[in-house]
Amino acid sequence: MIKHRSLALSAFALCAAATPALAGDGTNLYGMFAQDTQMVVVFDVADARDSALVQKGYDKVLAMAPDAQTKLTELGIDPMKDVDTIALAAGGMKDFEDMDRAKSMVMVIEGRLPKDKLDTVAGAKRSTYKGVSIYSKDDSDVAFVGDRLLLTKGGKMKAQIDLAKGKAKGKSLTGSAKGKKMRDTLATTDTTADLWLAVLVPDKARKEMERDGMTALSVSGGANFTANLVMALRIDSNSEDSAAKAVAMIQGQLGQAVSTMQQIGLGKAAKSLSITNEQAAIKIAITFTEAEINAILGLMGSFAGGGGSDFPVAP
Repeated sequence: MIKHRSLALSAFALCAAATPALAGDGTNLYGMFAQDTQMVVVFDVADARDSALVQKGYDKVLAMAPDAQTKLTELGIDPMKDVDTIALAAGGMKDFEDMDRAKSMVMVIEGRLPKDKLDTVAGAKRSTYKGVSIYSKDDSDVAFVGDRLLLTKGGKMKAQIDLAKGKAKGKSLTGSAKGKKMRDTLATTDTTADLWLAVLVPDKARKEMERDGMTALSVSGGANFTANLVMALRIDSNSEDSAAKAVAMIQGQLGQAVSTMQQIGLGKAAKSLSITNEQAAIKIAITFTEAEINAILGLMGSFAGGGGSDFPVAP
């Protein structure tokens, strides 16, 4: 989505206004995703917005992207107040590095988002499809379907509108046999987490992992923002034996990872790290304190050189 940032940022940064709020954990949006979906990422902002950790972290991340911060200020937007749910789904990828070549990709935003603000996006071309106004700029399309804001790659919005309106159920994640693997992965994903993701491992990446002695069919995970950041990751292998071998391999390399974490100020997180297997699933859990999150953000700021327009804005 980074290449489609200009229109995406303008759409994301809408001023708070009159339409009713929609909030959820993203599970009500599956029917809007294409049948070839390989990755789903959802941020339940409404659930997490009261977390001091999220509020502080959000401000620090924005500080690394001054261009984005300026744009948000100009439009009078506070995403932590005005946005309730952000969901991203992508599919048709041969590898994890193929996001820009994904055959299907949509971002869905729920919240208090005024539809008339899209008319103010400079340089956007407006067209209409089945009663829905589509705004196109660079290589991005943006449209409201009901009270939900949708963002796609250029030329992909018409098909997305059909999905969103339930007019192409046979091509949706929930209505097609092709979506079964992702549906099975979603069924084992903790969708109650504040931030969660589910990914089908592409064939190329899976084969590379197999050469390293590990089999991974899917990956899912969640993060909850309390006083600390609590994270859990699940990797589904093809058998209990494969999962046990992978855990043994990871644990054998754990000493070096723990040592590195301690050196960069993540000692408590290192102590909390656990890696186990449950049947064919590999489970990893870790907890970061607020101080450790600040340390990580500090490192990110150093690598980002204090900010810059290349910092990715869209999730």
